[in-house]
Amino acid sequence: MSSAEQDVTEIALRRSKSLEDEIAKAEQRVRRLHDQQREAQKRERERNQRAVLDLLKTEKLDLIPAARWRDALPKIKDVLAQMTPPATDSKRSDG
Repeated sequence: MSSAEQDVTEIALRRSKSLEDEIAKAEQRVRRLHDQQREAQKRERERNQRAVLDLLKTEKLDLIPAARWRDALPKIKDVLAQMTPPATDSKRSDG
């Protein structure tokens, strides 16, 4: 193999490794962004849970026994579903 051919081969290998490194870095960044998104969704869910609980306490609905809540929940869900548009896939927080 001539010196020029060897140089071309070495450059090709370096480019290949460089691309692999860039891909690995991009994959790491995507994983980090997914983790950040999950954490943000988790914080939003926790914030909403606190807000709902505060609302129930403010309205003294926390004094109603759980059994009555369980019985009324299907109707409450129906009313809430009619009031709010369904969540889009991009806004859903499935986990």
